Amino acid sequence: MASLSEEQRAAVLEAARRPGATRNGVARETGVSEGSVTSICTTAGISFDRSATAAAVQARVIDLKAARLGLATSMLDDVQVARQRMHGADGNRDFLDGAKAVAALAGTHVRLVAVDKDDATGTEAAKSMLGSLAAALGVAAAEGVEEAAGDGTV
Repeated sequence: MASLSEEQRAAVLEAARRPGATRNGVARETGVSEGSVTSICTTAGISFDRSATAAAVQARVIDLKAARLGLATSMLDDVQVARQRMHGADGNRDFLDGAKAVAALAGTHVRLVAVDKDDATGTEAAKSMLGSLAAALGVAAAEGVEEAAGDGTV
């Protein structure tokens, strides 16, 4: 900022005082860096309207939330496919691999949904669901191992 002339500072302040001026717009117009524009304007008590930026950020947040919801929904479809493959498995090892895939996909779904929960009860519900799923998969896995031990294959 020390290397800027008084004319450059005056040009920055003049551009910044125009209605609708943005920091980046002033920087482009005057050829002064964004950081220098910020420093000059802060010193002069000029601030920029950030409502457009706030609106853009809010729109992006909404877009990302929708994308996460779409992905979470797809994960449920993948859970169904993995469950069908698991139950159609020829051997115990394939069944256990399928059970692991179901658990991973269901866990991913729960984490995606939990990102957008506004209250702590959603987190607790997700933990409870994951705990129940893990317990059920443990029982299924134990049954699969017992069956394998009975027929001599593991």
